[in-house]
Amino acid sequence: MSNGALAQLTQHEQALVAVAILIDGNEAAAVLAIDSTRGEQLKAAAQELGMMEIDTRLPFIGTLLRRALEGER
Repeated sequence: MSNGALAQLTQHEQALVAVAILIDGNEAAAVLAIDSTRGEQLKAAAQELGMMEIDTRLPFIGTLLRRALEGER
């Protein structure tokens, strides 16, 4: 993973961003920005993930979710 906004998040936060992108990729950043403590970081990560090509984004989201479930980093 790169040193971008997504890499700066915890595994739990990465999974949150991944699910938000899966639910509504167009509005995920705006919804996550509402978070009172990490909104800007979550928004930036959602924008970063949303800009990925769909062919690489979906498998990468699967990897993020799997890591969160397994507790890997």
